[in-house]
Amino acid sequence: MIRSLLLICLLSLNLSAENNEETLKDSLLKFWEARNARDFETIFFYESKIGAITGSSSENHFYEDPPPDFESVVDYYSRVESNVTPSNIRIIKLSENVYLTLYYLSGSYKYSSNEVNDKYQARVSNIWLYEDEGFKLYYKNFSNLKKDLKPMDIIAYPMD
Repeated sequence: MIRSLLLICLLSLNLSAENNEETLKDSLLKFWEARNARDFETIFFYESKIGAITGSSSENHFYEDPPPDFESVVDYYSRVESNVTPSNIRIIKLSENVYLTLYYLSGSYKYSSNEVNDKYQARVSNIWLYEDEGFKLYYKNFSNLKKDLKPMDIIAYPMD
């Protein structure tokens, strides 16, 4: 009952969310705050209700995730732990309700295999959909950075 009430409150707070880059940046930051805090209600709120595509370049796979229900979100996100910070965020509007975000994550990450990476660094690309009066995460791709690389702003391709 309390979970339902909290979820309704979260949903009602975001009902007035605007469809723009600044609101999306705020949503992205709130999503990662929720991931770090294991706040399953907020994570569920930001998951696209049509399902998602997840990719891991380090594992060379793409996964098609079915539309989530609250229990599936708790099941998956209770298996991983993160303390990461997004940086160098770039947002590109692709159409009226579709946005691409490019950024880096740095911090620590505990995988579902219980392996811990205290120096986690990844290059991340996401596609966010503006649906149900808020931003929802539809596509997620993570590429681990080599240890000697650091997050940096997106630059023009070097043409020598």
